[in-house]
Amino acid sequence: MARSTHRMRVVEARRIKHPVFPSIEKHFFTVRAKDVPPEMRWDANAREPVGTNRQVYRDVRESLLGLTSTPGTFDLMNKGITILATDVKRIDDSTYDIVLNDGEGIVDGAHTYRIIVESKDDPDLSDEQHVEIQVRTGVEDKLITDIAKGLNTGIQVKAHSLANLAGAYDWMKAELESETYSDLIAWREGDDGEYDVRDLICVLEALNVFDFPNDKANHPISAYEKWSIPAAKFAKDYKENEGSIKKSTYYRLKPLLKGALKLFDTIRHDFRKIHNDNGGSAGHLKILEEAPGNREFEFPFSGLCPERYRLTKGALYPIFAAFRNAVDLKNGSAQWVGGFDGVIALWDDAGSELVNETFNATRDVGHLPDQLGKSRGHWANLHKTLELRLLRQQLSRRR
Repeated sequence: MARSTHRMRVVEARRIKHPVFPSIEKHFFTVRAKDVPPEMRWDANAREPVGTNRQVYRDVRESLLGLTSTPGTFDLMNKGITILATDVKRIDDSTYDIVLNDGEGIVDGAHTYRIIVESKDDPDLSDEQHVEIQVRTGVEDKLITDIAKGLNTGIQVKAHSLANLAGAYDWMKAELESETYSDLIAWREGDDGEYDVRDLICVLEALNVFDFPNDKANHPISAYEKWSIPAAKFAKDYKENEGSIKKSTYYRLKPLLKGALKLFDTIRHDFRKIHNDNGGSAGHLKILEEAPGNREFEFPFSGLCPERYRLTKGALYPIFAAFRNAVDLKNGSAQWVGGFDGVIALWDDAGSELVNETFNATRDVGHLPDQLGKSRGHWANLHKTLELRLLRQQLSRRR
């Protein structure tokens, strides 16, 4: 029998006996992400931890690296890793050895484990990030399968998958079916796709002039902050207007969808170059992300050339949502003011100022993308910046 021992440094540890099976012990460890031991087996796991490029696992990676959450909160947001082991040996208060034999190892959380191990050398991984690791010893072989099954099937069906089943996304599918990027969109859990339908919903929410009029002080921050809120709003809106879809708020935003995705991509693509052209040094900005390995980011909605860098969503959404100023209502539906070509021209004209305002915000609000994405003041400032520019343009034309 192949035995392996994995030494683990811990921040905190505790141990309890199982109340029914006296041979079973549960060991609970809080471990710094950088101290998670490599090369642990997952023989006991019901599924191989592959496919970490799916949206849900990209979210885990971004959370771990502090791109979409506050550093130090990873262990509060992730359910952690569970291991079945032969023995746990205490070396000292902060050091333990985990002893594994064939058929043992990670039984739940293998994707989390793999993402942590792959990210240990990433400079964005903070020393403050921790993960909860539970090790169970004394588990009989006949219980392993049931434990693995129970831990790996307790996944609730997401609301957006239920909405897809109900047909709520049919009009979006029809709108985008002829686009080259249509097969990159995952409409439900389990679909392969670079983008999630909730990305599309959040893009529409960011431009939602019905719920967030340009003359009001509230902004669609949930489009970045918590995409479950726009997804739930979308599903509720569909249900309330199922018999008359043309009354649906999001259906009335449909004329914006293709252009919105192109603008979303364009801002994300152009930001780095504009910042450098402004005299900045984009290489020092945390709000820009670099493609892993030798890869480049694609920009399928805009068709722009691949790049090594792109703007993170936390920094992107406040800029993008400012373009609600370029949306008007016509016959009850949202329309781009002056057509979408005028919107791209507006970005070309105002991009330098919006990029500079965002850079200044990294010094005033915080350098992490999540800090910008959740800053009410920053959203309001960018919206006002673009509003004033449009007013100046209108005044100039009148003169």
